Amino acid sequence: MEEKREYKRRIVIIKRALQFKYIAIVIIAMVLVAFTVGWDVYYTVGRAILDLKHPDLFPVMIKINNLMIGKLIILLVIVFIISIFVSHKFAGPIFKFEKSCETVATGDLTHRVHLRAGDELNELQDRFNDMISVIHQNVLEGKNVTETINEKLVAISGRISQKNISPSELSEISKQLIEISEDLNKILSKFKT
Repeated sequence: MEEKREYKRRIVIIKRALQFKYIAIVIIAMVLVAFTVGWDVYYTVGRAILDLKHPDLFPVMIKINNLMIGKLIILLVIVFIISIFVSHKFAGPIFKFEKSCETVATGDLTHRVHLRAGDELNELQDRFNDMISVIHQNVLEGKNVTETINEKLVAISGRISQKNISPSELSEISKQLIEISEDLNKILSKFKT
């Protein structure tokens, strides 16, 4: 098995659209929870103040509210920064897979994906590399069969060019052509088109 290369990605924002979409979802979820809980606390405390008939507590409630808004802003910044690094654990491997697909599409069946140890999608890496290995093996087998077919066709061509072909030789050539057809079908049967 190939040894994995250890490397560090230096760019944290590698797939902007994907990462910012992820960050937006996390921040929106956090803000919704914060405002829901905040509104519930604010409403409950406000009702308690009204029920206790202590209007002098409203300024204290407003100070607490301002403090909570300040804390929410700080938490949003912290969540934003953490979301960048967490999203990078997905975006980096996706970027790597896109580049690997481009490389394999050019015909390089020796290429393999190597993700960092902390990245997500390591199982996909293994499946992708297994898939490329199987395709590479099938192409090598097809190449070997093609070389064999080419040798047989050269031999048949030489026999046909002799012009004096006996019926038994024609029968033998026919059998060889059938074998060639079967070999081609073996190659083609490994792929769905």
